[in-house]
Amino acid sequence: MIMKIKNLTFLALVGILALTLIACSNDTSANEGHDFPPADMSEYEIEDDHYFYSVTMYEALQLLDDESFNGIIYFGFPACPWCQAVLPAMHEAALETNTDIFYVSRRHDLREGEWLYWDEQMAWWLDEQIEMRWIYLDEDGEEVTEVTDQPHRPNIFVPQIIHLRGGMVVNDHEGTFEGHDMVEEDDDRHLPELTEEEYEALLDTYITIFSGVHMCELGEESCP
Repeated sequence: MIMKIKNLTFLALVGILALTLIACSNDTSANEGHDFPPADMSEYEIEDDHYFYSVTMYEALQLLDDESFNGIIYFGFPACPWCQAVLPAMHEAALETNTDIFYVSRRHDLREGEWLYWDEQMAWWLDEQIEMRWIYLDEDGEEVTEVTDQPHRPNIFVPQIIHLRGGMVVNDHEGTFEGHDMVEEDDDRHLPELTEEEYEALLDTYITIFSGVHMCELGEESCP
């Protein structure tokens, strides 16, 4: 009986210690010192309790030069079917890991003037860090996403997330899965919903990337 009580006491202490370590590893907000406003995620049907913060493309470029920044940047927009597909998993991963996400909207109505310049600057910078997909030119000199013999410039295809730390991309993920494309059925063109297995795999990917932020907080040797 005494042995059982001792075992229960030991297990209780281990549980308390584990909870303490989790809390300590996740109590630092990447938004500290930046004060970016909470993002409006209503078009993604994400509830108010979330970890998304609104960042302009220009502000995201400034984070590239911030040696102290260690966080997740998400590029996307609500009218993008793939963005809608990944947001539930991204939201769940952020809640599970207590990870701030800095949301840079690439809505079509923003794509003019200075925004286009900053967007291209970000795409060129990312292309130096990770392998970006490119925009091509067709025979008429028009920009197309299909591969031609005239590569034009790198482009940020969404949804795209990066783990940025000290001006370097530590980890990244684009889109959902290879082959997850629009289909046309009975004159209805749509993106197939993720299967439960695909959702869980995507969730695991986001959790792995987001957990890297907190690993980096524990020290250089822990950073992926």
